[in-house]
Amino acid sequence: MPDDEDIPVAAIAVEEPAPAPVVAAPVSRRPNGFVRLWRQIGVGSLTLSILLHAGILLFMASYFIVRQMTPKQVDFLPGGGTQQGAKASADLAEKVQVKQRQKLSKVLPMQRVVVNTQTDVTLPDMPLDAIALPDVGSMMGGKMGSGGFGSAGSGGGFGSGTGMGGMGGMTFKPIFMFGMELKDVKKIAVVMDVSRSMTRYLPIVTKELDKVAFGSNLVLYFGCGLTAETKQNKALDKTILTTDDEFKTYWQVWEGKTPLNMPMEDRRKLQYDSSVPMPLKDIYEMMAKRKNTWYIDFCGITYAWTALMSKEVEQADAIYWFADFQDKVTPDMMDKVLKRLKARKQKLYIHASVKGRSFEQVRDGLVIPSGGEVIETELPKK
Repeated sequence: MPDDEDIPVAAIAVEEPAPAPVVAAPVSRRPNGFVRLWRQIGVGSLTLSILLHAGILLFMASYFIVRQMTPKQVDFLPGGGTQQGAKASADLAEKVQVKQRQKLSKVLPMQRVVVNTQTDVTLPDMPLDAIALPDVGSMMGGKMGSGGFGSAGSGGGFGSGTGMGGMGGMTFKPIFMFGMELKDVKKIAVVMDVSRSMTRYLPIVTKELDKVAFGSNLVLYFGCGLTAETKQNKALDKTILTTDDEFKTYWQVWEGKTPLNMPMEDRRKLQYDSSVPMPLKDIYEMMAKRKNTWYIDFCGITYAWTALMSKEVEQADAIYWFADFQDKVTPDMMDKVLKRLKARKQKLYIHASVKGRSFEQVRDGLVIPSGGEVIETELPKK
């Protein structure tokens, strides 16, 4: 066997180990710009949750605000304690019942039942809750809730407000004075001639006024003439409430037997005398207790314009003037009164106890141009 030294080097096969497989290193992806910004400002899952809940709360708040701002339809109940007020309440009750029946018909539609035999038929009972109707009487009695948040009543709620004739003659239906409709009139004021021949009509007119428009303004003037003012009488054209103590003196003196031609100096000295009986005491007490009633101190019988143009009647749509129209009127003074009526958009209605010498002048010069009319109803003298 030859020696190893004799074996050529090239003849020796040397086995080299197999190379290890090459594994590719994972390539890391760079986050997009939104994610990098999100991480930079520190917004995490907690912030996202807060934003989500805040959005829900904002939506719910806007929903309830819209619900609260939605106007609700309510039924208006006029008051006033008059016959017209009672009729209006009955009308309202009927309207409310009709609404309830309409709702009921939608909930429980009518069904046709056909029975071919003569046997008894039992229909299902209707639930009481479905036919409950509001008690209009309790609404007027002050048990109506305040805004729906409690059972505390409104105390009638209308006071001297806008009920049927509840606020200085304000009404929501046409006004009829002694059977005549005062067209397009919602508020009325009255001027009454209380000269000695006319005073007996005062209770009749006042009761009619309070029946159709309770609490209307009433102005008393001694006479019905319309002539120009004088410096002597200018200071006396102010209105005074009949509830004042001064009304005692006025009534006792001028509804009594005091001469009408008494000088101004002597008039100012007149005072109430408790030892002298009060003339027409029942009528005096009626006027002294009535609210919204004024008088103009005696300044002659031909200055009735002081009442017709007074501030106490300026808010009315129409002025009702009751007089005998026996006193003097002048065209110039009637023109001034007519201008004032038109400026206030007022109509003048006159009612004469007798058609005196100035009746036609007042009718043609004031009533017709203002859009008013003459009331022809004859009143009893007592």
